[in-house]
Formats: sequence, C-alpha cells, structure tokens
Amino acid sequence: MAQSAHAQLSAPPPAIQSYAGDPGKVGDPASWRTPEFLRDNGMLSIGAEFAYAAGYAGGGMNIGIVDSGSFFGHMREHGSLDTNYTVGDRFFSVVAQGGYTGPTPGYYDPAINDLHGTHVSGTVAASRDGVGETQPTGPVANMHGVAFNADVYIGNTGKTDGVLYGLLPPTATLEQTPDNAYIGNVYRAVNAAATADGKPIRLITTSWGSQPATENYNTYDGLNTAWRHLYTPEGVADPNGKTSHWLNGAIDVARTGTILQFTAGNGGYTQPTPRAAAPYFLPDLEHSWYTTSGINPATGRTFNPDGSVLVPGQQEFNQCGVAKWSCVTAPSRNINSTTVAIVDGVPQPRYGSASGTSMAGPHSAAELALIMSRFPYLTNEQAMHTLFTSGRQNNTISNATGAAISNPTRGQIVQVPDSRNGWGTPNLREAFKGPGQLLGPVDLDTHGYSDVWSNNISDVAITARRQEDAAEAATWQATKVTKGWTNGLPADASDIDKSDYAIGTRREQARATRVYTGSLSKRGEGTLFLTGTETWHGETTVNAGKLSVNGSHASAIDVAGGTLGGSGSVAGGIDVASGVLAPGLAPAEAARITDVPVQAGNVLSTAGNVRIGAAGRLVVTVRSGTDYGKLRADGDIALDGPLVLDIQGAVSPGSTLTLASGRSVTGTFDDLPEGSFLKAGNAWFWVSYMNNSVTLIAVATADGTVGGTVPATLALTLGAPATFGAFTPGVAREYTAATTANVISTAANATLTVADPDTVATGRLVNGTFALVQPLQASGGGAFAAVGGSAAPTTLKAWPGPVSNDAVAVTFKQTIGANEPLRTGSYSKTLTYTLSTTAP
Repeated sequence: MAQSAHAQLSAPPPAIQSYAGDPGKVGDPASWRTPEFLRDNGMLSIGAEFAYAAGYAGGGMNIGIVDSGSFFGHMREHGSLDTNYTVGDRFFSVVAQGGYTGPTPGYYDPAINDLHGTHVSGTVAASRDGVGETQPTGPVANMHGVAFNADVYIGNTGKTDGVLYGLLPPTATLEQTPDNAYIGNVYRAVNAAATADGKPIRLITTSWGSQPATENYNTYDGLNTAWRHLYTPEGVADPNGKTSHWLNGAIDVARTGTILQFTAGNGGYTQPTPRAAAPYFLPDLEHSWYTTSGINPATGRTFNPDGSVLVPGQQEFNQCGVAKWSCVTAPSRNINSTTVAIVDGVPQPRYGSASGTSMAGPHSAAELALIMSRFPYLTNEQAMHTLFTSGRQNNTISNATGAAISNPTRGQIVQVPDSRNGWGTPNLREAFKGPGQLLGPVDLDTHGYSDVWSNNISDVAITARRQEDAAEAATWQATKVTKGWTNGLPADASDIDKSDYAIGTRREQARATRVYTGSLSKRGEGTLFLTGTETWHGETTVNAGKLSVNGSHASAIDVAGGTLGGSGSVAGGIDVASGVLAPGLAPAEAARITDVPVQAGNVLSTAGNVRIGAAGRLVVTVRSGTDYGKLRADGDIALDGPLVLDIQGAVSPGSTLTLASGRSVTGTFDDLPEGSFLKAGNAWFWVSYMNNSVTLIAVATADGTVGGTVPATLALTLGAPATFGAFTPGVAREYTAATTANVISTAANATLTVADPDTVATGRLVNGTFALVQPLQASGGGAFAAVGGSAAPTTLKAWPGPVSNDAVAVTFKQTIGANEPLRTGSYSKTLTYTLSTTAP
C-alpha cells in the first residue's frame, strides 16, 4: 500500500510503502496501531503513529549505524514494497578497514559478531510488511521499525557487543579489545558512504560495546577519569598503550555536521558513559552529538482518551547527568526487534526482546530521521533541537540527593532539561508541529518550502542556562584561584590538572560565545506560518520569503527584504526597512493550516510602533469594501514607502477602508499626499491620513468622451530648386546645392525619399545627350547616398510617429574630375520626392 502525505509541508514526502490491506490511513493516527506496530513496546511512547498519519515513514532518508553488523538474511524486514519484500533493498553494507582489520563489510558475521547490531537496525527501519519472516514464532512476533521506509547503511565494529569501549582491564580478551584505528575508520566510512539515492547520511546511531569494569560513572570524578582515557590525541599512547583511538574517528564525523547518537549506558549510574557525555567535555560537539537514556514504558506510562501517550514511562539505566543539555530518553525495556539464531550452523532470521539503552538509541535516532524528513529545510542541528524540544516529561525526576521521586509535571512538555531525564522522551506528535523552543539564534532558510509551526515556542531553556552557566563560571573561577591557575597552568602540572584545565577552558570559551536568548531569522523563499504563542526574547527578522504570524508573538519583528503577514498579534514593534508588510491571512492560506483551528482573518495587530521605510511598502489585499487587510497598532505609525493595493473584488463607491490605525500616523505613502487619488484595478480611492489612520474612500467614477478627429494627412512642400551654379572645366571639384522639404504627416510613421525617374543616365545630371560621369548624391541630414531610380529611391529621412511642419534640409553633392569633358549648356535632372507611410 502506498499513501501520500497529510502534513503541513508544501512539498509532500514519498508516499508511505507498506502492504496491501494495511489499515493505516493518512490523517488517522489510531489506524496505525496494528499488532505489528504494538509489538515494539516503545512505539506508543514516542508517538510514532502521528508521524505515519502525517505521511512520513522515513522514505528518502539515509540512516547510518555503527554496530556489530546486521544479519542480511532478514529479507522481508530489510526489503521494500517495490520488490515485494523479497530482496533486502533498503539495508546496505559499508566496507571499512584500518588498524589490524582488513576490509570488513557491514553484514553480520557469526564468526565475529553477535545479534546486537541486528536488533538495533530492526528498531531503526525494519519493514512494515504485515507478515514478517517465516520462523518458529511466525507472524505473531513480526514488528516494524520506527522509520520503516528509510534506507540504512551499516558499518561493522568487527566485534560483539561485549567489546569494551574504555579503559581495558589487564584480563581483557581479544574479543573484548577494540581495534581502535579500524573502528574510527568505520565512522568515517559510514559518513562518506555513497548512497543509493545520492543523498548524504545525516545521522549515525551507535550503541556498540560495553563498559569496562575499570570504570564507574556514578560520580563526576569517575566519569572524568574515564573521559581522560577515552579522549586521547592520535599518536599519543593511552594507559593501555594504544596510540590510535576510535573516539577520534567519531569526533571527526561529528565535526562535519553529521549527527551522532551515542547511548547513555546501562549501569544505572547518575552519569552517562564518557562517549555519551562528549558534548560536555567538548562543547563544540553540542551542535552534532547527543545521547539517549532509557525509559521503561511499562512503568508509569499513561494515555490520553484518544489512545495516544501522555506520560511516556519511567527513566531507567544511566541518567543524563552532565550531558543533560544533549540528552533525551527513549524506550529501552523489553523491546522486540529482529535477531538472528544459529540453527545447525546456519544463521536464521528471528525476533526477540532485549533491554538497555542500546534499544533506546535507535528509537530516538529513527525519530530524528522522521523529523528531518518532515522538515527537509532544517539543518541537522535544527532538526536535533526540534527533537529535544518536543520531549514529554517522564514519570520520575531526581530530588536534591539524586533519588528518583514522582514527577508532579509528568506528561507535560519539558521546559528545561534535568539531570535524570535530559529533554525527556521526544514525541513525534509534538515534534511534527515544529520546535517547542529556540535554543539561541536560529538562522532558518526554508529553501522554497512553505510550512506551519503550530507549537508554542519559547526560549525558557536557554534563559535558564544563563543562570546555570553563571554558577558554573563562578565555580570555575574559584577553582582556578584555589589551584593557582589564574595565569595558566604551571609547568609541572599533572596530566589530571592538564585535562581538567583544558575542559574548564573549553567550557569557559563556550559560555563566552553562547547567546542566551532565542531569535529567528527567516531566509529563503516560501512562507512560514506561526500559529502558536511565541515568547522568545530575541528579535525576529524576515530577510526573504514570508513570515505569517497567526498566534501571538512577543518579540519585535524586522522586515529586511521578505514579507510579514498574518492575522495574529505582535507585542513588539514592526520595522519594515525593506520588503513588504501585508496584513491578513487569506482564506486559501488558512485552509492549508490543519494542525490547529485557524480562521482566515484580516487584522495584524501590534502593541508597539510600526515604521515602513522608504524601501519598504504596505501591500493590502482588498476582496470587498469590508474584506481587506488591516494593520492596527497601539503605538505610532511612520510611513515613507509606497502603498500597493491588490484588488480582488468589487468595491462599492463610498466604501471606507481603514487600512491602518495607531496612536499617531506620520508621513505619507510615496506620491500619495493627503487628499490625493489612487487608482487600483478599476477603482479610484481618495487618500487621507487624518484621525491617526490611513483611510481610503472609494469614489464614484464615470467615463465621458471629448475629442476631435484628424484626417489622414501626408503633405510635402518643396522649397526653391537646388542649383549648383557654374561648373568649371578642367578643375577637379565637389559642388553642392540645397533645397528644403516641409513635411506634415498624421501617420504612425513616415519616410521621405528622392528618386530619378529617368531611365537614361539614371541618377546622373544630363545636358542633352551628354551626362556627367559621377552620380548625383543626396542627404536629408545624414550621410550622402547616390540618388537611385524609381525602383530603389534614396531615403532622406524617416519619422517614427506623426510630424508637423518639419523642414528637412535636402543637400545635393556633385563631384567633377579634372579630366572630365563638359559640354556647353545646362546639366540637370527632374527628381521625384515621395512622402510615404506603412501605418496610415
């Protein structure tokens, strides 16, 4: 079955591919909650059904996975409707090599791998085929992945999930020892993989490996100790003597802008694993790195009356800890997915349940892929922030001692991340309505798409982070004083002090550049409709395309080349330095907003001042004398640009249109002073700026004719005949003569020509039977040309329109050579002047 999209985006995604008879319907979330859907215990907790009901299942997305291979015998789960699920045409192997590991494909290899990667990849993108693999438990075990239409690119760690990613104990076996150089290259290879559709891999999810017994993350000191080992420069030996370090490959990838998801770990600690906490220690990674802790959906999960989730579940396994600003939670308990079993020495496709944050990570990563698909114009970081700010609060939070207590605001959208849950459990119902917060300046290029953001959008979290950062800065300053670091590290600083100083300095630099208010800069063609309550504190700027405000907007709005419209309210002022202010939400615009009830409306109101600069303009759509765009300001209105009326309906004479009103109105529109008249369409309006308003009154008009007729006229009057005087024999000389031609023409064009009608010695002066050797030349003010015969007259002058009494000076030129014989008598010719037209 293929179903088209039902979302707010102007360009729909590829149609959802599932199976014939699938009850899932676009626009109906409940219809997607089939047994196959419900066999993944986490689907309800993330609101996956709302993504499918909006028309998104990951089609067109490429998701990277680094894990212990994926069993490619899961043909149906890896296949697509295009091949009737007989070929695994959506799962692709990425080959990597390095260190002491030769070229290794992403396929599961029973000699070196376990089922972990197969389970993870199934959660990401196993197909919704309605049948599943033929195996002992049959279709009753069949499930589907979160992004079941996505393509997956898998790199193989070359190990099982038992490989240790941190400080190896002395007893570590070969199987527990990672080939660091190779695994670093796996990340690079997956990131650079050539995909089937040529689009990039925008995110990589990873949850391979286990915590070494040498590490404990229950305190920051324990986490920091593990980090010092893990984050070692290439070429520098770590405590295990390794000079290559797999984490550096992952960092290289993240710094290209690809999003990396690392799971938080399963030890039940107050802190995540060091790799999960990388954005804390390397703050530049906050742009492209996040971690996922777990929730148990069976504990504390509650539902709304429509069957959708309210409280997603209860946090379990490692908490977000210091990584809370880059941490979410996702389902991790008893998650059914694809597995593999060895039967008589042959790998066979199976299904099975597993628990751990390794199950949570692929849920959140696949959610992110769906968000990227839903909002194709968002950058990777903007999509990740949409994931963060759509999180619902889980069942528990931590008290002052760190113990879990009941969360009094469970089920609500997270406002500020906490150390246990981070941003909570992202829900696709909310995420598909756009971001819930701006986490600083947002440079939004819509790339020609039109879309609707219907969430309430604040900047509560980044405002709260200012206070947290201030406290951290004070602690860091005290630490530097206590340790004697105010002027830098001493020469004999220990390795631990060097690491702590580098971490503190990096975080200090990040604080210095962090902007603690949300702001929005709209670029690119297309319209962004805002329908919620926007309370961010920074300015909003419209540089290109259109921003349509249809809820309430707290900040000031600057228009600097784009268009501002809508029927909402703006608490700040509106400044149109360049671009367009076009108040109102047209019926056709309102009809495309389906997430929330929005009616067409004409009034855009503001509590502040409005300025329309010389390079700006007010554009008002007029559908009738009572149905037109209006601007209402509590502050002052200053005018200095043009007024443009888009007349789309009849306006009765006498209709009064109050286009704008405010506390005061100063200035005028271009070329429209008080009392002037403006013609738009077939209507005329009288313009007034009296009474603190811009008012147009439609005036009555009638057409009456007055005029006269002009007869067709082509008149030509010649002056006195042109004469050269006496020619002197034996002397080389050029003679000239002149006359005038007075022209009157009512035609659309006219041409004056001269010709010699004589067929004997045409174009030459004659004396009886004698003719001059050189031709007679003529000019009407331009270059001289030989006088032609009647069939090829010589043009003297042309006019592109009517002309009256234009006296054309006509000059003739005759050249006589020194050896030219001349006969006594008079040389002459009678020439014909013609005034003609092609458009009488």
